Amino acid sequence: MIGYSIIAGFILAILAPLGTSRMPLIERLAYWIGLCAAGGIGAGVIDSLAIRFNWTLKSWVRALGQSIGSTLCVVTALFILFPPYNLLSVALTFFYVWVIAIVICSIGILIRKAQSNEAGNKTDPQTSRPDILDRLPLKLRKSEIYAISAEDHYVRVHTSDGDHMILMRLTDAIKEASPLTGHKTHRSWWVAEAGVDNAKRKDGKIILTLKNGLTAPVSRSGQKPIKEAGWI
Repeated sequence: MIGYSIIAGFILAILAPLGTSRMPLIERLAYWIGLCAAGGIGAGVIDSLAIRFNWTLKSWVRALGQSIGSTLCVVTALFILFPPYNLLSVALTFFYVWVIAIVICSIGILIRKAQSNEAGNKTDPQTSRPDILDRLPLKLRKSEIYAISAEDHYVRVHTSDGDHMILMRLTDAIKEASPLTGHKTHRSWWVAEAGVDNAKRKDGKIILTLKNGLTAPVSRSGQKPIKEAGWI
């Protein structure tokens, strides 16, 4: 985010909005790049908090949060340099800065999403790394994912080296398990194909045994994709 902010600062210094055209070019560059860098730090705090607390944020929510964090940092820097005269100047400053911040943050997220999609199209599905691994403790980040199960508002990620609970929805966890091949065997379970050690029928039911010895439940609706995938 800091990189995008510096680029934005350079562009603003060239455009010289809000009366900054009267400044010499060097001062204008320092002014706008410095403010945008401060905004980048504020936006980065939101990303850090999202990672720290395992928040799953939609793009527009992330952009809004980043713009608010960015605005607070930039306005603080502005008020240190140029103390406000009255409440109206404070309100106008917040508004103008927020408008610029939301545009920069939205563009940054769109660029990152485009880069992510492009990288995803070029990456070999067999060798790319699931995003959900980054949510696990360091000792599990190189593990093989066997399955993901839902427990209340949490999911439990079952791996070759143990399991770990994460505060997120099962549907979001399954998305982050991409590009691993797997199927939702039950309303609260998703099983990776590579995690299955044995699949067999018993009393009209399908029993999936994972490589770590756990048995994954298979509902009636979950039997069809398993059969079509050739697991049994």
